[in-house]
Amino acid sequence: MSRYVYSLHDYHAVKRAVIAIDGITVLSGENGCGKSTLSKWLYYLVNGAEHFDVYIYNSFIRGLQERISRLNMVRREIDRYNDNANHTFFREGEMKLRRLYSDESHENIDNAIIIFDTILDRFVKILSDYLKHKPSERVKERMLRYLDIEIQDNDHIDDELETFAFQQNIEIHKLYDRYIADKDERNKERFFSLLHTTYDIKDKPPVNIQLEEEEVKLFKKNRTGSLFNLSRAIYVDTPMAISEEIAYDNKFWDNLQNLMMYPAKDMQISERALKIGRRINKLIKGQVKVRQDDFNQDELHYIREDGLDIKLDDVATGFKSFSYIQRLLDNGYLNANTLLMIDEPEAHLHPQWIVEFARLLVLLNKELGVKIMVASHNPDMVAAIQAISRKEELTDVTRFYIAESSETPYKYSYRDLGNDIEDIFKSFNIAYERIEQYGGTGI
Repeated sequence: MSRYVYSLHDYHAVKRAVIAIDGITVLSGENGCGKSTLSKWLYYLVNGAEHFDVYIYNSFIRGLQERISRLNMVRREIDRYNDNANHTFFREGEMKLRRLYSDESHENIDNAIIIFDTILDRFVKILSDYLKHKPSERVKERMLRYLDIEIQDNDHIDDELETFAFQQNIEIHKLYDRYIADKDERNKERFFSLLHTTYDIKDKPPVNIQLEEEEVKLFKKNRTGSLFNLSRAIYVDTPMAISEEIAYDNKFWDNLQNLMMYPAKDMQISERALKIGRRINKLIKGQVKVRQDDFNQDELHYIREDGLDIKLDDVATGFKSFSYIQRLLDNGYLNANTLLMIDEPEAHLHPQWIVEFARLLVLLNKELGVKIMVASHNPDMVAAIQAISRKEELTDVTRFYIAESSETPYKYSYRDLGNDIEDIFKSFNIAYERIEQYGGTGI
């Protein structure tokens, strides 16, 4: 099993964190100590390294779309005066280009350029025809200034538009050349730039961040490497992430819902995975399946063993915690190449189910090799993971970290506790001391 070391320094609340991940990793600490920050950026690194080439390709497609959108804006203005109704042609071209997203191949790159060339050719003909009909000087000047075209008189319209088309093709070739250069160079700055675009990240990227796979660094001399044995990170910050109606364009939630809804392309489900799935079915007395609503759209339903069939949105939140594990297993996303990160997995769970969930996490690692990183405030979850991992002989790959206040205000450093959770429980005991203090004073 591959060993990873993830480090993040001097970023938001994190003063220093060096986290080993090769089995089950538990982060503990007070609110605002940077646990979610650690999880999010690890998610970005793993998925970014795996899909870097796809992000580069998507950036190329977006560049084409931006140029087509610019042409289309002028085309709509022309149609407003002439009613040529060219919108169907342009709309179909834009739709074809959109379908090429995230499907990188030489054939699709060629097709994307052909789509752009076809739209450009039609646009030039529309614009030429419009200009030759002598529109008002005010409208004409406004359009040409937007396109950065200079036409002195009507006798040179076609020549100037031919020059415009030639310049557009030069820009497309530059866009393509950058795509090739980005793939070859795998520049670190470009990597983080594409992460910000892909995941709509608002903050600046960390300067001091690194991920090592078997002591090989992901970032070296401003270049971005690859991860050989980790191809997917899944981040669950709350069980409510699977509620379709309140996604609010959250990239983590969107990703989780897609994984729950649709099987992996290379889906292979082992007997061990099926066994764990059956255990979840028994716990929640049913299973989650994809059903179609009245508009033939896919949605997730909980189907109880007695036949009750309701939308997953409508079940108790505690059920949702087990349902996303069940669906990820069913769709083939939980295996030795997966990192599963969960914030406060104990949230909304009955104490008995907290222990069951802890056992489930340990089994996912032992039976399927899934790497687990959880952030927890709950003594039952922490104690259960420690006890069950010891019983399953996984103490050598189960680690606990505690966030401690550093000398810098509002900054925390993460201390490696190995498999010893005594210091975590000392931090939990502060709450009991406060109960005694406040209860004893009558407040």
